Amino acid sequence: MKKFTMLLLGVIFVTLIAGSVQSVTADHLFEDENVVNHVSTKDSKYQIHVQVQVRNEQGQLVSISEGTHGKYIPLEITDYVFNEKLGKKEIVTVDNIKYEKVQYTNTIDIKQLEHTFDLTSAFLASLWVNFCGEIGGHGSSCIPIFGVSLSVGVISETDVITNHWTILREMN
Repeated sequence: MKKFTMLLLGVIFVTLIAGSVQSVTADHLFEDENVVNHVSTKDSKYQIHVQVQVRNEQGQLVSISEGTHGKYIPLEITDYVFNEKLGKKEIVTVDNIKYEKVQYTNTIDIKQLEHTFDLTSAFLASLWVNFCGEIGGHGSSCIPIFGVSLSVGVISETDVITNHWTILREMN
């Protein structure tokens, strides 16, 4: 009886320990402390289209660029941002597939893009829809939820860049 009790207590103890330790293979938001895990939108439930308008300080159109097939974080935070933070949704059908569509526009200047490309050539840019706030255990920060890389042409210091995002999420 004593052996059985010890064995039973051992099994209970191991079960409690194993149940309280998080799996190392579990999905996590960050690859390391500075890099976020992203996956391609190709063959995913999300589709992204970005149109970038560049205008000079007089408001004249300098260039228009478009990008698709971006990246996103494949975790619940992406659905949360899509559902709660990007505004009004519309139901659309594309190729007999129903999607929820959200449109989001933001305007930025050259100083906000300095970290994304070389200002002397300024032909490529990485654009992101960021979510800023308290992120489970990581403190207050901004996380790039959706992103697209594209060529934007030459940009001067006084140009204004307007990004028009259309994000589709396939409905179940």
